[in-house]
Amino acid sequence: MRIAILILAALASRYAFGADIDTQPIPDLPLSNSPSGPAIAKAEPAGKWRFSLGGGASYAPSYEGAAKDRLRFVPLLEASYNDGHFFISALRGVGYNFSEEKDMQYGVRLALSHRRKQSADPHLNGMGDIGFTPEAGLFLNRRFAPWYVSSGITTGNHGSHAELGGGIAFPLSASDRVRFGINLNWGDARYSQTYFGVTAAQAAASNNVLTAYNASSGIKDYALTANWLHNYDKAWFSNAGLSYKWLSGSARLSPLTQRSAAGSMNFLVGYRF
Repeated sequence: MRIAILILAALASRYAFGADIDTQPIPDLPLSNSPSGPAIAKAEPAGKWRFSLGGGASYAPSYEGAAKDRLRFVPLLEASYNDGHFFISALRGVGYNFSEEKDMQYGVRLALSHRRKQSADPHLNGMGDIGFTPEAGLFLNRRFAPWYVSSGITTGNHGSHAELGGGIAFPLSASDRVRFGINLNWGDARYSQTYFGVTAAQAAASNNVLTAYNASSGIKDYALTANWLHNYDKAWFSNAGLSYKWLSGSARLSPLTQRSAAGSMNFLVGYRF
């Protein structure tokens, strides 16, 4: 019963607030905001539930390619069991990490796709809403301290997309940790058409403000990221992130794209127990 409630709460919060968030404020691995260092208590042993709850704000484009930015609420609801092997997250979905190695993670996850509402921006008039749909995926992450590599592939009714990232992460003190990285995202033809294509009917519905456009598979975007995690004590923490993204290929050439490069920022405060 507890697991069912957590899953429903995580999915509901993502649907209500976070399904169209362009950037994720909690980087890397499930519950990776766990503290470390002599000034902070050690992580809970295997077989225990761990939770992180909180919220914050994200300032990012109204949708990928939008000319305008907007401020959005970002919920934080994450839980893990058995030393992080099983995880539930409002941003990452529900999944399981099969690895027993501290510096490697690989597994499966089920999440919700990004949604996009026509009302998010006047330039989307005629496009209709893109609803959320379940997506199944695989992930593989590896640390080569202080370097890291992350990857994942996900598929659903809106198509398939993959991500590859890498960078460096290191502590500034017992309470502070920073991360700098680069991310690359790829989408197949169906995924690209869903978010960046325009059908003839949609073009007509926009009063021909938009032209019909068939998007193709390829690299969707690449981005530079920076992240700072601060632990106030063993329970409270904050997380700040900056990113700058460049759209590529069909995403950049789409009539929906008014701005092919844009920055975003987010700040979040949470409580772990």
